[in-house]
Amino acid sequence: QDLFQNLPAMFVSQHSQPPNQTLVELIELCGGQTCKTVRRAGICIGRHSGRRPEGCRMLSEQWILDCITHLKIQSYDTY
Repeated sequence: QDLFQNLPAMFVSQHSQPPNQTLVELIELCGGQTCKTVRRAGICIGRHSGRRPEGCRMLSEQWILDCITHLKIQSYDTY
């Protein structure tokens, strides 16, 4: 599945629900790239208390789950 293939690298918060490792596996199974530091990310999933790099989009974990459920990238606006 190449759902997340054309998206920037994603950072998943350590405090995410579902757990970080679960979301990382889902993202990678769907062709996405993940990174261990928010500085390298274009998308940050879940709550992040540190500084947000300029241009990094903050989205809830639900965005990942909804994209997978619908097999389509969802609009960023509602997440």
